[in-house]
Amino acid sequence: MIDHYHPDYTRLPIRLERKVPCQHPAEPPVVAILTPYFNTEALFLETVRSVLAQSLRSFEWIIVDDGSSDQSSIDRLNELRQVDSRVRIVHQKNAGPGAARNAAFRHSSARYVCLLDSDDLIEPTYLETCVWFLESNAKFGFVNTWSVIFGEEQHLWNTGFERGAEHVHRNSGPPISVLRRSAYEACNGFDETIRFGHEDWDFWLRLADKGFWGHTLPLFLQWYRKRRTGRFEQQMSINGMHQAFQKQMLAKYGHLESRWPTPVRSYGNPYEDLKPGLPFTNLDPAKDAGRRVLFIIPWMVTGGADQVNLDLIDGLIARGTSVSICATIRTEHAWLHLFSQRTEDIFILPDFLEPIDFPRFIEYLIHSRRVDCVVLSGSTVGYHLLPYLRSVAPDTAFIDLCHVEEPHWLNGGHPRFAVGYQSMLELNLVTSAHLKDWMVNRGAEASRVRLMYTGVRQKSNGELAATRQRIRRELGFGEEEFLVTFAGRICAQKRPRVLVQILQRARERGVPFRAILIGSGELAADLDQEIESSALRRQVLRLPSVSHERWLEIAAAADVLLMPSQYEGISLALLEGMASGLVPVVSRVGGQEEIVGPEAGFLIEHDTEEVELYCDVLTRLASNAELRLRVSRTARDFARQGLSIGRTQDQFSALISEAIELHVSRSRQAPDARLAKEIATMSVEYWRMSAALDWLWAEKLMIAESGAPLDRVEKAGVKLGLAISRTGLARHLARFGVARKLARKLFAKIGSREHAS
Repeated sequence: MIDHYHPDYTRLPIRLERKVPCQHPAEPPVVAILTPYFNTEALFLETVRSVLAQSLRSFEWIIVDDGSSDQSSIDRLNELRQVDSRVRIVHQKNAGPGAARNAAFRHSSARYVCLLDSDDLIEPTYLETCVWFLESNAKFGFVNTWSVIFGEEQHLWNTGFERGAEHVHRNSGPPISVLRRSAYEACNGFDETIRFGHEDWDFWLRLADKGFWGHTLPLFLQWYRKRRTGRFEQQMSINGMHQAFQKQMLAKYGHLESRWPTPVRSYGNPYEDLKPGLPFTNLDPAKDAGRRVLFIIPWMVTGGADQVNLDLIDGLIARGTSVSICATIRTEHAWLHLFSQRTEDIFILPDFLEPIDFPRFIEYLIHSRRVDCVVLSGSTVGYHLLPYLRSVAPDTAFIDLCHVEEPHWLNGGHPRFAVGYQSMLELNLVTSAHLKDWMVNRGAEASRVRLMYTGVRQKSNGELAATRQRIRRELGFGEEEFLVTFAGRICAQKRPRVLVQILQRARERGVPFRAILIGSGELAADLDQEIESSALRRQVLRLPSVSHERWLEIAAAADVLLMPSQYEGISLALLEGMASGLVPVVSRVGGQEEIVGPEAGFLIEHDTEEVELYCDVLTRLASNAELRLRVSRTARDFARQGLSIGRTQDQFSALISEAIELHVSRSRQAPDARLAKEIATMSVEYWRMSAALDWLWAEKLMIAESGAPLDRVEKAGVKLGLAISRTGLARHLARFGVARKLARKLFAKIGSREHAS
């Protein structure tokens, strides 16, 4: 999947081929792909590869040759028919793309249809994601996704059907979409008299006129090729032709502006029943090649736990294991492209499913991929659904992976869930002995808990030295300057205010340091403001989240890792910093003392005098290069001996094998199916109520920060926020801290104006 921050339009969704036997789908197939074809060049083979790589195997592909005259184009169709029995070729005299699509539809039998032109591409999960959206959202007639525009024009297109009645005045996207068969039939398909472009524009309006409308998913899963020779481009080049068609559409469909169909995504009713059964089967023949593991994770963002997941997935794939991924939180998945470089089988559940369908979609994924082991890594939703998943997937092993207890969230966070749901898991994996003790002290069965230290990649001394010189020159630091760094999420756990206090105090004491502080997060703006308003701004370089490789380069260039965290398991930044030769000056929390021995760094207790203690260490290190060098070597040697990424990957693969064997020999008892379903129903209700209370919780935090009760205007703001939070748009906005800060400022201004009046 494309990295929408730094898009590379040459990485087409055809690079991960699925080597599977050709087979005709079960009758009837789930989806029919309808493709008009007319003298299409060899780039059609790219479309072929993207279709045959689809994760939804139950499809029929009906290609209508619209009177092609180029023999090489005709030969390509005949060859394709021999390759895959799901492909059918229909020949007709040239009648235009609308007529070709209608002909393909008449030859189809599936309950869903996909419109795909012969030069466009779709990501491997496109069909599966779109079909499941329609299964989960009965009010919508069709669906597509954000588009990657590629070819002779390159950009990202992130708008679509949400523009609603604006479609009367202009088309809002490529024709690639998945529709219900009933919707296509109701509008009688395409107007076959429109032969030279814009037939898809008229088609969407025909659907709206029959009461159907669609949704555009916030995922870049479809690729629309732009060419100067394309029909749309040729039409746009003819003076007045586009404007004339606009007038025609307005005259024909202008009445729709006052009665536009407005389906909305459902957010569920109290204790809504889980839908029975699976909507279709989709056995993956590629499963015969080896073991399959499903990761259930919250998100794919910049963070230590996410980097660990990437490393573990790398290890599994290198050892012949296929990997699928479910993400359970709706957020900005900044590292989605990194995960998709490892596996194309990724699903962000809230982007295309309603919560009531989370349980059965994961059930479907386990069965369709024939998953051997499910790994829960930081997903609350995953824990909540464990009883249900065990009851419907009795042949699958389940394990979890925990890094740190979270004392200020849910009375311990995910390790607390690991203890509570242990009877549903073959094994609990933890990354520190401290965390294992924490869980056992809270009732976990020690014999089922396995310690697996996080491994990190190692570089030679020569590579580190060369990187140090290069990065220092690049960032403008002298070779001998004493350089302190911090990397992590800027949040309460990392105590950014204490970090600033330490640096301010070190400056007051005359410690000759420079600092690089790296990271983003909900407290990043506060950190930046504190630095800017202090005397530190000339000594501190602030960087937002950087790539993992960039962080490792900066770690090689710096001298000290400063990390006064409130709590940790064992920080990945600490492990990577030690492997790069950084001297750790970190808080004595969690399992950090298992790694930072007396000669390999400095551990600081939480204490009223801790700022001075941190400054004492920084003063010693700044004035004693020999001490820095000695501790740096010890830290690096320890990392090399005990923290190999290869060793961790081997251990993780072996633990999955152990879990599968335990599932056979000493299997956990599956819960009663009715009880498991009821627990899943209650879990969905919990998520629904949690979402409804998000705004209220945010306002409670505001009160705690200000220390004052809400006034009348602020209370009105809370009520408005709760009302808005029930809409889809506001939920999309509310997940960003920026949106909440803007809301605070807005209501503050309203209050001040009322007071002045």
